[in-house]
Amino acid sequence: MKLLALDTSTTYLSLALSVGGDTLAFHQCVEQKHAERTLPEVSRLLAEAGVALGELDGIVFGQGPGSFTGLRIACGIAQGLAYSADLPVTAIPTLDNLAWQAGEGVVQVCFDARMQQVYSALYRTGADWERLGPISVVSPEDVRLPEDATLLAGDGFDSYPQLLADARRALPLSPHPRPHAAAYIRLAESGRYPARHPREAELLYVRNKVALTSVEQQQARSR
Repeated sequence: MKLLALDTSTTYLSLALSVGGDTLAFHQCVEQKHAERTLPEVSRLLAEAGVALGELDGIVFGQGPGSFTGLRIACGIAQGLAYSADLPVTAIPTLDNLAWQAGEGVVQVCFDARMQQVYSALYRTGADWERLGPISVVSPEDVRLPEDATLLAGDGFDSYPQLLADARRALPLSPHPRPHAAAYIRLAESGRYPARHPREAELLYVRNKVALTSVEQQQARSR
């Protein structure tokens, strides 16, 4: 399959283009410049691979959770490119990406949600891939590590050092703290995620409340 994948859920812009078994990638911290950097880098990857957008089989994007603005940028660009070339889109959760990168085992993922919270989910990876519960947003102290967990993944463990401190010393932490577009391609190729018309592209926010009141902000800082 020929697939283009993109993720703008963090300060990194992550792009990958898979053509004929070869994968080209761009994975770099761009801070808040996703909107201006994404299309030029996509064009560069397509030119480097010698393939036109219309020759692809689809576009894959990280649907969240993550930065609210970043998620909307990824979805909007994926839809725009897909509409222009009559391609389907595949939306994949960011935490699924982190679990995939961690390796085979029972993986506890904690992804920094800011506001003194993490997005959390538990996975069984490998041949019997399965998300073992919903993706939720919780305070770090409310994360409970199952006894059968074998791997940790996500930047939540670095952002909140108190998060599962004892478990972190005992279990290996994935060296990939944020979503990578190349992993989205592998996940899309697995067939677990449906390819849809671009108008059906959906985001996964998890957290419904975006802004905190001044009192809530002060409470969060004092924790």
